[in-house]
Amino acid sequence: MTRPALLDNVHHRHLRVHTERSAQHGDARNFALALPAEFRQLQAHYPIVFQHVEGDAGFQPIALFGLEDGQNLFLRDGGWDASCMPMALQREPFMIGRAADDTLQLHIDLDSPRVVRADEGEVGTALFMPHGGFSEYLDHVVQLMENLHSHAQGLPAFIDALMQHQLLEPFVLDLELDGGASARVTGLFTINEERVAALPGAALEALAQAGHLLPIYMQLASLAQLPVLAERAAQR
Repeated sequence: MTRPALLDNVHHRHLRVHTERSAQHGDARNFALALPAEFRQLQAHYPIVFQHVEGDAGFQPIALFGLEDGQNLFLRDGGWDASCMPMALQREPFMIGRAADDTLQLHIDLDSPRVVRADEGEVGTALFMPHGGFSEYLDHVVQLMENLHSHAQGLPAFIDALMQHQLLEPFVLDLELDGGASARVTGLFTINEERVAALPGAALEALAQAGHLLPIYMQLASLAQLPVLAERAAQR
């Protein structure tokens, strides 16, 4: 459950945020939303796949951190074992809300395990300066949320393009585990590379002009991280 509240420097002046990455702060998860604008950076570290979601969206792209629920193979004692992470993960415990006039507002999840209070003796990163202004950390969060919101606006068009050209297909990942055991990961989708290659020139040009072709190829490139993720799992 979440308990969002509109952030302000009076009611929340004592709030602090744990910015380090750990299971106790909510990072024990095996995926996070990945936006097409991030695919170029994320594909060097994570497999990017698609999962079916309810509603009009149909599908959403995700970066995989593990191969089973609650498994995050990028969590180490020293923090996060990769040089980048999806914006959807970075933004926690913050959320975007809308005012009555439809302007965007910054909210914070008061029930997040990342949120603590300095007036209760807890230690964390401050949101506001003593005089009420934004801290350097909160300035970074505002910029991050603006980028996240902006890039998220292009996701429906990207998914629509994949659906229009029938480029998504389900796939199964078979894994060899220690001791000769095996495991199978199902319920995920990927882009069919052969169908992309078979598209007529006009369709490829339209995808390129719309900014969809690059993330398509970045998603395909990210599948090279699947055996790397399996190796991480074997080492655990």
